Amino acid sequence: MFDLKLKFSWIGIVIFILPMFINIIYVIFPATNASKEISSCNKALELVEQVTRILYAISICVLVSDKRTDFKSPWLYLSLLFLALYYIVWIRYFVGGRDIALLGKSFMFIPMPLAIFPVLYYLFASIWLHNGIAIIFIIIFGIAHNIVSYVSLYK
Repeated sequence: MFDLKLKFSWIGIVIFILPMFINIIYVIFPATNASKEISSCNKALELVEQVTRILYAISICVLVSDKRTDFKSPWLYLSLLFLALYYIVWIRYFVGGRDIALLGKSFMFIPMPLAIFPVLYYLFASIWLHNGIAIIFIIIFGIAHNIVSYVSLYK
């Protein structure tokens, strides 16, 4: 997991970018009833969130394991499941008239699915790629991201 070498990873860049496509669409078509007032969380926690997001992106894209990437691995399919769930929740939002309430609404009894699903996608993809450094960064990011998301949605 930690036997990594510096090398550009096309698989890593694809893994990082896949969840971002829907966010681009969100920027173009934001919520129809979004409030201008944004709840703010602890600035230090928001900084941890942003820094670990960047460190994750760097580590998944330029640190490569010597272990063979197995395209039959259950970790790959588990990660793709959470990516699909992430997209389904976003589709629910767009089909539901871009109502801001849909962004925080539970899905299949999972609270804050737009915060939880991408973190699990990235975590399982990192496990699949045997990238221990990325795993550490995504766990720290996930904790910070879910706290920040909770405060933004429910405070």
